[in-house]
Amino acid sequence: MQPPDFLKKMLPEGIAGTLDSIWLFIVAGAALIVLLILWVLVRKLFRKEKKHPTEIERIEKLAEYPDLPPSKGDRRLVVEGVPVRLRLVVVAPAGGASRVDRDNIDQLLDKVLPGLGDITSSDRPRVQVWPVQLSYEGFANTFHRGTLIPEGEDQPSRWALLAGRAMVGKNQFLLGLGVQAIKPNTIGRKTLKSHDWSTLLRVRVRE
Repeated sequence: MQPPDFLKKMLPEGIAGTLDSIWLFIVAGAALIVLLILWVLVRKLFRKEKKHPTEIERIEKLAEYPDLPPSKGDRRLVVEGVPVRLRLVVVAPAGGASRVDRDNIDQLLDKVLPGLGDITSSDRPRVQVWPVQLSYEGFANTFHRGTLIPEGEDQPSRWALLAGRAMVGKNQFLLGLGVQAIKPNTIGRKTLKSHDWSTLLRVRVRE
């Protein structure tokens, strides 16, 4: 393989003389560069779009949760008048200004609803701390989408799922709860605003 004559004529004699000996390396290098460019383009074309780091996909199959022993605490959690046990707690910061300390989940929940921290201590639910979320509606959608109720949707179930924004003073965070009743009910899935937690939930002393 020889370099084209027009290229030799354009170069000084000293350089044109050595062009024959290095021409094969020049062609090989150019071909390698072209292949690298094509590889990058094909990779971008077929690469699956990555999700935003705040969008988490975790599947919680509630049907696989073991039954809890009877509660021995002196308080019980009630949702819309239905006594329930706390089985799942998901907490996430809402934006860069808020932080969640996994070791202080009980205290945090107690500020959302007085007595809820005691319920968490006695029921010992599964606790997850998610990364920062940008939207409480997006968080709630992800929580509901990834938490599977055994009976399926639109059917009476022992399970109820609550998710939304919660406020502690001027700081907000995102909260998702999975609760389980003794009998099937129609509470279902609910997306809550910050003031809804104290309206929908109650912590009552056992009689």
